[in-house]
Amino acid sequence: MAWNFSDVEAAREHLKDFKDMSVVIRANNKPDFDLLTKAKCKMHGMKKVRVLDGTKEPKIYHFD
Repeated sequence: MAWNFSDVEAAREHLKDFKDMSVVIRANNKPDFDLLTKAKCKMHGMKKVRVLDGTKEPKIYHFD
């Protein structure tokens, strides 16, 4: 997803919704990925939250 965060505080506000949850967040652009990784740092309850770079690891759909 692309959120176009303006700063680290906006990314932290978004991450607060996922506190103490097991979640994988895939950011589809580099600025959002960088801000989410910085925002996750030093936040409590973010051990199970993974932030993936969607440009390097795109989601692959397998259809029969």
